[in-house]
Amino acid sequence: MAYFLVILPLPAKELVAHYTSSQAQLELGRFIKDILVSTSIKWNELGSYLSFFKSPTVYTVLFNLVLTMPFGVYLRYYYKKKWYHVLFLTFFLSLFFELTQLSGLYGIYPRSYRLFDVDDLLINTIGGMIGFLIAPLIMHFLPSREHLDEKAFTKGQTVSLTRRGFAYFIDFVFMMSVTGLCAYFIPQFEETGFLFGYYLISAGVLFLLFPLLFEGRTIGKIVLKLRLVTQENQKPSWYQILTRYLFCHFILLPTPYYLILLGKLPLPKWMLYLFQTIIGINYLLFLLSFLLVVCGKRKSLSYENISNTKNESVFVKEKKEIIE
Repeated sequence: MAYFLVILPLPAKELVAHYTSSQAQLELGRFIKDILVSTSIKWNELGSYLSFFKSPTVYTVLFNLVLTMPFGVYLRYYYKKKWYHVLFLTFFLSLFFELTQLSGLYGIYPRSYRLFDVDDLLINTIGGMIGFLIAPLIMHFLPSREHLDEKAFTKGQTVSLTRRGFAYFIDFVFMMSVTGLCAYFIPQFEETGFLFGYYLISAGVLFLLFPLLFEGRTIGKIVLKLRLVTQENQKPSWYQILTRYLFCHFILLPTPYYLILLGKLPLPKWMLYLFQTIIGINYLLFLLSFLLVVCGKRKSLSYENISNTKNESVFVKEKKEIIE
């Protein structure tokens, strides 16, 4: 959230190209001068205090303090960091924010659209240290690190449908990203035949080769700490993995992108209608299987029963290694 506060709102590139203002403020302590020049407080007038805090030169400083306070709290609360760790890490977090602004969002914009300000480095770092100092007050109302870890490890034993869905989503995004890059750099890949062939090859690499090389894990499963095993908790064979993903991605639950490419192939209409009918029936059968699992009537989906495979969490295994 802090990162989005730093970069948003995003202006139009054409507008930024015409900016002529300074891109960096390198005078340390400039914010103090600005506050003294633009504000004044009369101790016996309440309105002067309100005007003081409504001044942009004041509330900008306050917001920059608050921006990194949660970071300091979290470093002490969860990661048990010392004050000098928090000082170091908060400074470099702030430096990352400022360099992001100075780079024009990593070169997306022709120049920076936010000011690089050394005072922000100072104020953000102070904010992180304030968070470190007030952390004990907040920690009194929060569960301990050990309790959180134990709860997370316990929850990690469950291989939920949501967790599996996110793992598949990561795999699908990876496949589409690689396909998009190939279509961008190799013009021939824009043709439907090439895209369809590449989709089959990339699916084979991701869903067959990866699990064979990485102990039953795809990229998504690595991120979500899952892996494939047999129903007897043994290492699956190559043909079990092939059967699982063949039925899952091409027969029972093909992706919309696969269906779009299939529909663009120069096939006879009767063959396309036959494929569409089979796929429609399979979608209904998978939906029925999914609902039975959700309702607790069955433990595994249809393609898992066919391939005799299932997902296993490796989260708990990592906990045991830590304890040992």
